[in-house]
Amino acid sequence: MRREWRDVDKGVQYYYQVRNGLIIGQVYNMAYTSIWGAKILVSANEELILGQYVSLEFAKDAIAEFWDEKDRTFEMPMQGQLVNSL
Repeated sequence: MRREWRDVDKGVQYYYQVRNGLIIGQVYNMAYTSIWGAKILVSANEELILGQYVSLEFAKDAIAEFWDEKDRTFEMPMQGQLVNSL
């Protein structure tokens, strides 16, 4: 799946899927400092904060690595919970 970055302004960039334009990540500047935040947009109502980074490039790399790992991970829906017994 092809993804690209879109620079909105000096303080915000979006990571999106090229085939449908869906935004799946965002990096943002923390109050005009050298610190950058990174978050994953899981759904319209849910975000996953990855952390705060010392540069824009580290924040962007964290988002790209998250989705690269997700592409390589096979996930199965949970059918119930396992119970630990002593």
